[in-house]
Amino acid sequence: MAGNAAWDTRKPWGARERADAPSGPPPVWSGRSILAGAAALFMGALVGAEVGGFAELTAEAPAPADGPGGSLLLLPLLVCFGGPAALWGSLTVVLPVVWVARWASGRLTGRDAWWWVPVVAGVLVSVVVAVIGTVRHVGPGPLTLILLTGAVLLAGAALLARDAALHGGRLLRALGYGALAMVAVFGIGAAAFGAGLFTEYRPPKVDASRLAGDWTDGRGGTLRPAADGTARAEGLTDHEAAYEDDADADLAKYRCTGTGTWSYAPGDSTTWDQRVRLSIEACSFHEPYGLGDPEGWRITGTPEHPELNREYGDLDVPGWYTLTR
Repeated sequence: MAGNAAWDTRKPWGARERADAPSGPPPVWSGRSILAGAAALFMGALVGAEVGGFAELTAEAPAPADGPGGSLLLLPLLVCFGGPAALWGSLTVVLPVVWVARWASGRLTGRDAWWWVPVVAGVLVSVVVAVIGTVRHVGPGPLTLILLTGAVLLAGAALLARDAALHGGRLLRALGYGALAMVAVFGIGAAAFGAGLFTEYRPPKVDASRLAGDWTDGRGGTLRPAADGTARAEGLTDHEAAYEDDADADLAKYRCTGTGTWSYAPGDSTTWDQRVRLSIEACSFHEPYGLGDPEGWRITGTPEHPELNREYGDLDVPGWYTLTR
Protein backbone atom coordinates (compact mmCIF):
# COMPACT_ATOMS: atom_id res chain seq x y z
CA MET A 1 0.00 0.00 0.00
CA ALA A 2 2.76 2.37 0.97
CA GLY A 3 4.59 1.61 -2.24
CA ASN A 4 1.44 2.11 -4.26
CA ALA A 5 0.72 5.36 -2.46
CA ALA A 6 4.24 6.55 -3.11
CA TRP A 7 3.95 5.53 -6.74
CA ASP A 8 0.61 7.37 -7.07
CA THR A 9 2.25 10.63 -6.06
CA ARG A 10 4.72 10.34 -8.90
CA LYS A 11 2.27 11.70 -11.46
CA PRO A 12 3.48 13.55 -14.52
CA TRP A 13 3.94 17.26 -13.93
CA GLY A 14 1.10 18.25 -16.25
CA ALA A 15 -1.29 15.84 -14.50
CA ARG A 16 -0.41 17.24 -11.08
CA GLU A 17 -0.94 20.77 -12.41
CA ARG A 18 -4.39 19.84 -13.69
CA ALA A 19 -5.23 18.13 -10.45
CA ASP A 20 -4.25 21.27 -8.55
CA ALA A 21 -6.17 23.59 -10.90
CA PRO A 22 -8.97 25.41 -9.09
CA SER A 23 -12.43 24.01 -9.62
CA GLY A 24 -15.16 26.64 -9.71
CA PRO A 25 -14.81 30.40 -9.75
CA PRO A 26 -11.34 31.61 -8.73
CA PRO A 27 -11.33 33.70 -5.54
CA VAL A 28 -10.90 37.12 -7.11
CA TRP A 29 -13.98 38.92 -5.73
CA SER A 30 -12.80 40.77 -2.66
CA GLY A 31 -12.68 44.30 -1.34
CA ARG A 32 -8.91 44.51 -1.63
CA SER A 33 -8.95 43.46 -5.31
CA ILE A 34 -11.70 45.97 -6.07
CA LEU A 35 -9.71 48.77 -4.41
CA ALA A 36 -6.49 47.80 -6.18
CA GLY A 37 -8.20 47.73 -9.56
CA ALA A 38 -9.93 51.05 -8.90
CA ALA A 39 -6.68 52.70 -7.83
CA ALA A 40 -4.95 51.44 -10.97
CA LEU A 41 -7.78 52.72 -13.18
CA PHE A 42 -7.77 56.11 -11.48
CA MET A 43 -4.01 56.60 -11.72
CA GLY A 44 -4.03 55.26 -15.27
CA ALA A 45 -6.67 57.83 -16.19
CA LEU A 46 -4.45 60.59 -14.74
CA VAL A 47 -1.47 59.36 -16.74
CA GLY A 48 -3.64 59.19 -19.84
CA ALA A 49 -4.83 62.76 -19.26
CA GLU A 50 -1.20 63.83 -18.92
CA VAL A 51 -0.25 62.15 -22.20
CA GLY A 52 -3.30 63.71 -23.83
CA GLY A 53 -2.24 67.11 -22.53
CA PHE A 54 1.14 66.81 -24.24
CA ALA A 55 -0.56 65.64 -27.44
CA GLU A 56 -2.92 68.64 -27.35
CA LEU A 57 0.05 71.00 -27.36
CA THR A 58 1.02 69.77 -30.84
CA ALA A 59 -2.49 69.67 -32.31
CA GLU A 60 -3.97 72.47 -34.38
CA ALA A 61 -6.76 74.07 -32.32
CA PRO A 62 -8.73 77.34 -32.21
CA ALA A 63 -7.56 78.09 -28.66
CA PRO A 64 -4.35 77.40 -26.71
CA ALA A 65 -4.28 73.97 -25.09
CA ASP A 66 -4.02 73.64 -21.31
CA GLY A 67 -1.30 71.02 -21.68
CA PRO A 68 -0.49 68.41 -19.03
CA GLY A 69 -0.94 70.98 -16.27
CA GLY A 70 -4.63 71.11 -17.05
CA SER A 71 -5.15 67.69 -15.46
CA LEU A 72 -3.77 69.04 -12.18
CA LEU A 73 -6.35 71.83 -12.20
CA LEU A 74 -9.07 69.21 -12.63
CA LEU A 75 -7.69 66.95 -9.90
CA PRO A 76 -10.33 67.85 -7.24
CA LEU A 77 -13.09 67.20 -9.77
CA LEU A 78 -11.45 63.96 -10.85
CA VAL A 79 -11.24 62.76 -7.25
CA CYS A 80 -14.91 63.53 -6.57
CA PHE A 81 -16.28 61.93 -9.72
CA GLY A 82 -13.39 59.77 -10.91
CA GLY A 83 -13.10 57.83 -7.65
CA PRO A 84 -16.63 56.37 -7.71
CA ALA A 85 -16.33 55.78 -11.45
CA ALA A 86 -13.07 53.88 -10.93
CA LEU A 87 -14.67 51.71 -8.23
CA TRP A 88 -17.57 50.91 -10.53
CA GLY A 89 -15.19 50.16 -13.42
CA SER A 90 -13.11 47.89 -11.21
CA LEU A 91 -16.17 45.92 -10.12
CA THR A 92 -17.84 45.65 -13.52
CA VAL A 93 -14.87 45.41 -15.90
CA VAL A 94 -11.54 44.79 -14.19
CA LEU A 95 -12.55 41.93 -11.90
CA PRO A 96 -14.54 40.12 -14.62
CA VAL A 97 -11.41 40.24 -16.79
CA VAL A 98 -9.39 38.69 -13.94
CA TRP A 99 -12.06 36.03 -13.39
CA VAL A 100 -12.26 35.09 -17.08
CA ALA A 101 -8.46 35.00 -17.38
CA ARG A 102 -8.07 32.67 -14.38
CA TRP A 103 -10.96 30.49 -15.52
CA ALA A 104 -9.60 30.18 -19.07
CA SER A 105 -6.09 29.57 -17.78
CA GLY A 106 -7.25 26.75 -15.49
CA ARG A 107 -9.37 25.13 -18.18
CA LEU A 108 -6.93 25.36 -21.06
CA THR A 109 -3.52 24.99 -19.39
CA GLY A 110 -4.33 23.45 -16.02
CA ARG A 111 -2.62 26.23 -14.09
CA ASP A 112 -3.12 29.87 -13.20
CA ALA A 113 -0.90 31.85 -15.58
CA TRP A 114 -0.75 35.65 -15.17
CA TRP A 115 -0.24 36.31 -18.88
CA TRP A 116 -3.82 35.32 -19.58
CA VAL A 117 -4.89 38.62 -18.03
CA PRO A 118 -3.43 40.88 -20.78
CA VAL A 119 -4.70 38.41 -23.40
CA VAL A 120 -8.30 38.66 -22.17
CA ALA A 121 -7.99 42.43 -21.67
CA GLY A 122 -6.66 42.85 -25.22
CA VAL A 123 -9.50 40.80 -26.70
CA LEU A 124 -12.13 42.79 -24.80
CA VAL A 125 -10.66 46.17 -25.76
CA SER A 126 -10.32 45.03 -29.40
CA VAL A 127 -14.01 44.19 -29.53
CA VAL A 128 -14.96 47.57 -28.04
CA VAL A 129 -12.67 49.43 -30.45
CA ALA A 130 -14.09 47.51 -33.42
CA VAL A 131 -17.61 48.55 -32.40
CA ILE A 132 -16.51 52.19 -31.99
CA GLY A 133 -14.84 52.16 -35.40
CA THR A 134 -17.94 50.69 -37.05
CA VAL A 135 -20.49 52.94 -35.39
CA ARG A 136 -18.55 56.22 -35.22
CA HIS A 137 -16.42 55.76 -38.37
CA VAL A 138 -13.21 56.64 -36.54
CA GLY A 139 -9.98 56.60 -38.54
CA PRO A 140 -7.27 53.94 -38.12
CA GLY A 141 -4.85 56.29 -36.34
CA PRO A 142 -7.17 57.27 -33.46
CA LEU A 143 -8.47 53.69 -33.25
CA THR A 144 -4.94 52.35 -32.83
CA LEU A 145 -4.25 54.89 -30.09
CA ILE A 146 -7.51 53.97 -28.31
CA LEU A 147 -6.69 50.27 -28.63
CA LEU A 148 -3.19 50.54 -27.20
CA THR A 149 -4.18 52.93 -24.41
CA GLY A 150 -7.23 50.91 -23.39
CA ALA A 151 -5.41 47.58 -23.49
CA VAL A 152 -2.51 48.83 -21.36
CA LEU A 153 -4.80 50.53 -18.84
CA LEU A 154 -7.16 47.56 -18.46
CA ALA A 155 -4.39 44.96 -18.38
CA GLY A 156 -2.42 46.89 -15.76
CA ALA A 157 -5.45 47.37 -13.53
CA ALA A 158 -6.44 43.71 -13.89
CA LEU A 159 -2.94 42.46 -13.04
CA LEU A 160 -2.84 44.56 -9.87
CA ALA A 161 -6.34 43.40 -8.90
CA ARG A 162 -5.29 39.78 -9.48
CA ASP A 163 -2.17 40.29 -7.39
CA ALA A 164 -4.25 41.80 -4.59
CA ALA A 165 -6.70 38.89 -4.67
CA LEU A 166 -3.92 36.30 -4.43
CA HIS A 167 -1.37 37.97 -2.17
CA GLY A 168 -3.04 40.77 -0.24
CA GLY A 169 -3.74 44.46 -0.58
CA ARG A 170 -2.00 46.34 -3.36
CA LEU A 171 -3.68 49.73 -2.99
CA LEU A 172 -0.55 51.65 -2.02
CA ARG A 173 1.46 49.87 -4.71
CA ALA A 174 -1.06 50.90 -7.37
CA LEU A 175 -0.99 54.51 -6.20
CA GLY A 176 2.80 54.49 -6.04
CA TYR A 177 3.21 53.00 -9.52
CA GLY A 178 0.77 55.57 -10.86
CA ALA A 179 2.62 58.48 -9.24
CA LEU A 180 5.94 57.25 -10.66
CA ALA A 181 4.36 56.89 -14.10
CA MET A 182 3.08 60.47 -13.93
CA VAL A 183 6.52 61.78 -13.02
CA ALA A 184 8.13 59.72 -15.79
CA VAL A 185 5.63 60.90 -18.42
CA PHE A 186 6.09 64.54 -17.43
CA GLY A 187 9.87 64.23 -17.53
CA ILE A 188 9.92 62.44 -20.89
CA GLY A 189 7.39 64.86 -22.39
CA ALA A 190 9.24 67.94 -21.18
CA ALA A 191 12.53 66.56 -22.48
CA ALA A 192 10.99 65.73 -25.87
CA PHE A 193 9.60 69.26 -26.30
CA GLY A 194 12.82 70.79 -25.00
CA ALA A 195 14.90 68.79 -27.49
CA GLY A 196 12.67 69.80 -30.38
CA LEU A 197 11.31 66.32 -31.05
CA PHE A 198 7.82 67.80 -30.73
CA THR A 199 6.74 71.38 -31.42
CA GLU A 200 3.94 73.26 -29.74
CA TYR A 201 1.36 74.51 -32.22
CA ARG A 202 1.16 78.23 -32.91
CA PRO A 203 -1.28 79.95 -35.32
CA PRO A 204 0.30 81.45 -38.45
CA LYS A 205 1.05 85.15 -38.56
CA VAL A 206 -1.14 86.92 -41.14
CA ASP A 207 -2.08 90.45 -42.17
CA ALA A 208 -5.17 92.15 -43.55
CA SER A 209 -4.14 91.72 -47.19
CA ARG A 210 -3.94 87.94 -46.80
CA LEU A 211 -7.39 87.77 -45.22
CA ALA A 212 -9.25 89.47 -48.05
CA GLY A 213 -10.99 87.04 -50.39
CA ASP A 214 -13.50 84.21 -50.27
CA TRP A 215 -13.99 81.98 -47.23
CA THR A 216 -16.37 79.01 -46.99
CA ASP A 217 -17.77 76.83 -44.23
CA GLY A 218 -18.01 73.81 -46.55
CA ARG A 219 -21.81 73.73 -46.27
CA GLY A 220 -22.81 76.54 -48.63
CA GLY A 221 -21.99 79.48 -46.38
CA THR A 222 -19.45 82.05 -47.56
CA LEU A 223 -17.77 85.20 -46.25
CA ARG A 224 -16.12 87.73 -48.56
CA PRO A 225 -14.03 90.35 -46.72
CA ALA A 226 -12.79 92.95 -49.21
CA ALA A 227 -9.60 94.99 -49.14
CA ASP A 228 -11.59 98.20 -48.56
CA GLY A 229 -12.94 96.94 -45.20
CA THR A 230 -16.39 95.89 -46.40
CA ALA A 231 -17.66 92.34 -46.06
CA ARG A 232 -20.52 90.23 -47.37
CA ALA A 233 -21.93 87.08 -45.79
CA GLU A 234 -24.00 84.60 -47.78
CA GLY A 235 -25.65 81.73 -45.95
CA LEU A 236 -23.34 81.79 -42.90
CA THR A 237 -24.63 79.68 -40.04
CA ASP A 238 -25.91 81.83 -37.18
CA HIS A 239 -24.98 79.47 -34.33
CA GLU A 240 -25.81 81.91 -31.57
CA ALA A 241 -29.44 82.18 -32.69
CA ALA A 242 -29.70 78.40 -33.04
CA TYR A 243 -28.05 77.84 -29.67
CA GLU A 244 -30.43 80.21 -27.93
CA ASP A 245 -33.41 78.38 -29.47
CA ASP A 246 -31.89 74.95 -28.78
CA ALA A 247 -32.40 74.28 -32.46
CA ASP A 248 -30.64 72.61 -35.38
CA ALA A 249 -28.03 75.05 -36.68
CA ASP A 250 -27.98 73.29 -40.08
CA LEU A 251 -31.49 74.54 -40.89
CA ALA A 252 -31.73 77.37 -43.43
CA LYS A 253 -33.68 79.33 -40.80
CA TYR A 254 -30.43 79.86 -38.90
CA ARG A 255 -28.36 81.10 -41.82
CA CYS A 256 -27.70 84.77 -42.39
CA THR A 257 -26.93 86.86 -45.46
CA GLY A 258 -25.97 90.51 -45.42
CA THR A 259 -23.27 93.16 -45.79
CA GLY A 260 -21.17 94.99 -43.26
CA THR A 261 -17.58 95.74 -42.30
CA TRP A 262 -14.55 93.84 -41.07
CA SER A 263 -11.14 94.58 -39.55
CA TYR A 264 -8.00 92.72 -38.56
CA ALA A 265 -6.50 93.06 -35.06
CA PRO A 266 -2.91 91.74 -34.94
CA GLY A 267 -2.91 91.20 -31.18
CA ASP A 268 -0.53 92.32 -28.49
CA SER A 269 2.02 89.56 -27.95
CA THR A 270 1.43 86.21 -29.68
CA THR A 271 -0.34 84.98 -32.80
CA TRP A 272 -3.02 83.52 -30.52
CA ASP A 273 -4.22 87.11 -29.99
CA GLN A 274 -4.99 87.79 -33.65
CA ARG A 275 -8.66 88.49 -34.40
CA VAL A 276 -10.86 89.19 -37.38
CA ARG A 277 -13.81 91.33 -36.30
CA LEU A 278 -17.03 91.42 -38.31
CA SER A 279 -20.11 93.59 -38.08
CA ILE A 280 -22.91 92.27 -40.31
CA GLU A 281 -26.41 93.34 -39.35
CA ALA A 282 -28.17 90.15 -40.47
CA CYS A 283 -25.96 87.95 -38.25
CA SER A 284 -25.76 87.57 -34.49
CA PHE A 285 -22.14 88.73 -34.42
CA HIS A 286 -23.26 92.26 -35.33
CA GLU A 287 -22.63 94.89 -32.66
CA PRO A 288 -25.23 97.67 -33.01
CA TYR A 289 -23.03 100.44 -31.58
CA GLY A 290 -20.29 100.26 -34.17
CA LEU A 291 -17.90 98.27 -31.99
CA GLY A 292 -17.82 95.35 -34.37
CA ASP A 293 -17.72 91.77 -33.18
CA PRO A 294 -16.37 91.94 -29.58
CA GLU A 295 -15.16 88.32 -29.49
CA GLY A 296 -13.94 88.15 -33.05
CA TRP A 297 -12.85 85.21 -35.18
CA ARG A 298 -9.65 83.42 -34.19
CA ILE A 299 -7.03 82.60 -36.81
CA THR A 300 -5.61 79.08 -37.00
CA GLY A 301 -4.49 76.66 -39.69
CA THR A 302 -1.15 76.86 -41.44
CA PRO A 303 0.65 79.70 -43.28
CA GLU A 304 -0.46 78.16 -46.59
CA HIS A 305 -4.01 77.41 -45.47
CA PRO A 306 -5.23 79.76 -42.70
CA GLU A 307 -8.64 79.27 -41.08
CA LEU A 308 -11.13 81.51 -39.29
CA ASN A 309 -12.83 80.15 -36.17
CA ARG A 310 -15.69 81.56 -34.14
CA GLU A 311 -16.68 80.20 -30.74
CA TYR A 312 -20.34 79.52 -29.95
CA GLY A 313 -22.47 77.66 -27.43
CA ASP A 314 -21.45 76.62 -23.92
CA LEU A 315 -18.47 78.57 -22.60
CA ASP A 316 -17.14 75.51 -20.74
CA VAL A 317 -17.42 73.19 -23.76
CA PRO A 318 -17.66 75.52 -26.76
CA GLY A 319 -18.26 74.63 -30.37
CA TRP A 320 -16.23 76.17 -33.18
CA TYR A 321 -17.52 77.42 -36.51
CA THR A 322 -14.67 77.23 -39.06
CA LEU A 323 -14.19 78.99 -42.39
CA THR A 324 -11.48 77.96 -44.85
CA ARG A 325 -10.09 79.39 -48.09
